[in-house]
Amino acid sequence: MMRAYERLLLSIDSDRFPEEFKRVLLELNISLKEFSKISDIPYSTLYKIIQGGDFRVSTLKKIVDTVKKFEMKDEEMDKIAVIAARPSLNNIKTKVFKVQGKEYLLKEYPANSLEDCIVAAIQAEREGVKAIICAPIVSSSIEKVVRVPVAVVIPEKNAFMRALEVVVSKI
Repeated sequence: MMRAYERLLLSIDSDRFPEEFKRVLLELNISLKEFSKISDIPYSTLYKIIQGGDFRVSTLKKIVDTVKKFEMKDEEMDKIAVIAARPSLNNIKTKVFKVQGKEYLLKEYPANSLEDCIVAAIQAEREGVKAIICAPIVSSSIEKVVRVPVAVVIPEKNAFMRALEVVVSKI
């Protein structure tokens, strides 16, 4: 399978680069704003690129290097699944969290029913996640079908970070 940064490079000779860049951002589950912070490319420059504007080779190099870093992090870092409805997942502003001195990559699994949650949990375990964070109502069902630690997130201030700390302590 072709890597995202390779697809970006191949799309340069055509007018497909803006669309391919948007697709890569979706695949990496990262906003343009977060990509801007990580890549040190001004948001306005990235926005112009998405709109089809011209850009420098040095900007392309930064984009490709940043995408490569994300792909490497995705392969190297321990992953923790978050299974929740899309509106809840939209509240997660970053994909990488540092807990107890170690960085973890969050993988989002949208689910709207108990069945979706169970399927997502099985898929997450197959994809190698180290733990799962989910709602209390589905946690007991998920714990019956996976062999990784499960922690619940209770909707309140700082609840997500607390759940992340709990699940990391179980790994």
